[in-house]
Amino acid sequence: MSHFHNLKVVEVTRETPEAVAVGFEIPSDLKSEYQFTAGQYLTLAFEIGGSEERRSYSLCSSPSEEVLKVAVKEVEGGKVSTHINRNLKVGDVVKVLPPEGNFTLKTDGLHHHTYVAFVAGSGITPILSMAKDVVEKEPNSTFHIFYGNKDSNHVIFKSALEELGTKNIKTTLIYSREDSGSALTNGRINEGKARSLITHNQLEGAQGFFLCGPEEMIIAATKGLESIGIDKSKIHFELFTTPVLMESKSTRVEEASDFHGEAQITVIYDDEEFEFTLDTDGESILETAIEEGVDVPFSCKGAVCCTCKAKVTEGKAVMEANYALTDEEVAQGYILTCTSHPVTQKVVVNYDEF
Repeated sequence: MSHFHNLKVVEVTRETPEAVAVGFEIPSDLKSEYQFTAGQYLTLAFEIGGSEERRSYSLCSSPSEEVLKVAVKEVEGGKVSTHINRNLKVGDVVKVLPPEGNFTLKTDGLHHHTYVAFVAGSGITPILSMAKDVVEKEPNSTFHIFYGNKDSNHVIFKSALEELGTKNIKTTLIYSREDSGSALTNGRINEGKARSLITHNQLEGAQGFFLCGPEEMIIAATKGLESIGIDKSKIHFELFTTPVLMESKSTRVEEASDFHGEAQITVIYDDEEFEFTLDTDGESILETAIEEGVDVPFSCKGAVCCTCKAKVTEGKAVMEANYALTDEEVAQGYILTCTSHPVTQKVVVNYDEF
């Protein structure tokens, strides 16, 4: 169960012409609630134009840093990213949910591992958090980062990556609109380039491959890795926007026994129960709960983040899409309520059970 807390902005750092890093101060009584694993994200809420807007941004700080930092790249037409880049300042107070997310790297000081990341643009954000954590807690491991950008002026966290490069982090910058001096590091990260970068650097035996950036890059890099025999279980990815090309990990499958009609829904949140009816072919459980006045957590509403995650403790609900929950979580009964619909006459959904 997560609740928003008001956190003070203590840092706003311009990283590129289009991106800023924002740091939040964590009061001592909330430190345990805001502990996180490298790779997780924060959900921020703002009042813009008379309505509340929520967005999730990956943490770029390491779990041991005192200040919680996220990076935000301004997106054309993006209400929240534009507001943060142009208006947010030190001293402002922002509503922030505690960290969440499954795109993580759990370090262990006994490991002698090799990790690889393929990232583009602001996809570097969670990877920087992972890299910092490896430096601090896994000194015998090595992290290879292949980082694509338009040119050298658009490299978010360039100085931070250079500083980490003196340790066990190796960053290779790849430019699509600037000559890097090598065919291997010119152009976009596609299937062939991903394959070549791995084989050229002899990284086929790495323990984990982390992909973050545009959907097309994630698909291409995945194909490149699989073409040289990398097991799917070693490939982890995170999307920042709802995908267009990628197949969801969950699709709604009608079964002969599925109920059709008006279902009775019970939502448990913050130790309170809320009841309402919902047609099996109607809106999602999340949308209906919000309309019924339940202040349940959410962010993307596109099955990309885990903010609206809840557990079905009675009955059955199916997801139309899932790009965030693991197979294990789904097997345990967890759903993304933003894409879930009831398929039994009674469904109990518990946001408090984790």
